[in-house]
Amino acid sequence: MDEKREAKRLREENKLFFEILSSQKKFGHKKIFYTFTKDISLKGISIRTDTFLPVGTIVEMKIKLEKSSRIIRIKAKVRWVKSIFEDEVFKVGLEFVDTAPTVIQQLIEHIYGK
Repeated sequence: MDEKREAKRLREENKLFFEILSSQKKFGHKKIFYTFTKDISLKGISIRTDTFLPVGTIVEMKIKLEKSSRIIRIKAKVRWVKSIFEDEVFKVGLEFVDTAPTVIQQLIEHIYGK
């Protein structure tokens, strides 16, 4: 299978908290969600979550990068969603948006070890 991604993807689990900034769906009283990354790149991440996030949803995340012991804050947009267990667990692909140059530099150092 050919890899079509533009950026190197690092497979690792990092602790992640996210808050939904915009969505057509209502999420009740829950404001902050906790999960782990499955992989990360300069362009985005994938996560597993028990919360269905519609495509187009904007979230703000706080990610603890385990390898480099850094915490980054970053916004992302849901690009795709796949049900992986009877519509109770989902794999979600998120694309980073409005990323500050300092955060991009931290991601470069984390992913490429520079």
